[in-house]
Order: sequence, then C-alpha cells, then structure tokens
Amino acid sequence: MELTELLDSYAAQPEQPLPEGAAQALSQAQVYVPASADKNLVPVQGNLMGLKPDAIPAGEGRVLFPVFSHPSKVPDEYGSRFTFLHMSLSAFAQAAAGDPRFAGIVIDPFTAKFFFSGK
Repeated sequence: MELTELLDSYAAQPEQPLPEGAAQALSQAQVYVPASADKNLVPVQGNLMGLKPDAIPAGEGRVLFPVFSHPSKVPDEYGSRFTFLHMSLSAFAQAAAGDPRFAGIVIDPFTAKFFFSGK
C-alpha cells in the first residue's frame, strides 16, 4: 500500500481501523518536511541540515510537526514560506522524537490530517 492510498482510505473513513499494510506504508513513506533557516544561527532541537522544521503548537509547550505526502498537498500560501526537505518519514520521525517538545507528526495537515504520536 502506498502512502497516498493509505491517506485516501483514512480520509474516507477516519473512524475505521487502519487498513492492512498501513504500518509498512508508513515505514517506507517518503515525505516533504517544511523547514526554514534558523535566523539565530544557534543550535535548536530538531534542526535538520541547518533548517528548523515547522511546528504546530499542541498545548502545554508541546508541538506537532507537519509533513506532506506530496507537493500537491501543500497550499501555495503556506508553501511559499518554507523550503521542503524530501526524506523518509521514519528518519524524520526519529529526528523529531529527539525534540523534548515532540507530541507527534501530522501528515497532510490541510487535507487528510493524519496524526500519529511516537510517545
């Protein structure tokens, strides 16, 4: 199962259990991570190649990290503010989980809104 198929299935019936093959699709997925230059030039938790990933406040000082399954899922106005890193979801999840503010990752936050937490 491809990531796009998984997200389409989820969007159609978000209350249903994930379909068979979902774990494999997620473990093999490639995503687009919105990031911006760290203007302070000070090491920041979650920096990837000198870029700081976007974060969505999740309450209590925690954040969600948005990623996208395909460039077409990024709204133009939002996308124009970031550089996008194309990388494996598992590698990004591992890096994001190292940030003490980490609450989870949301895939396609403007459409599917597929959330998962590593903690």
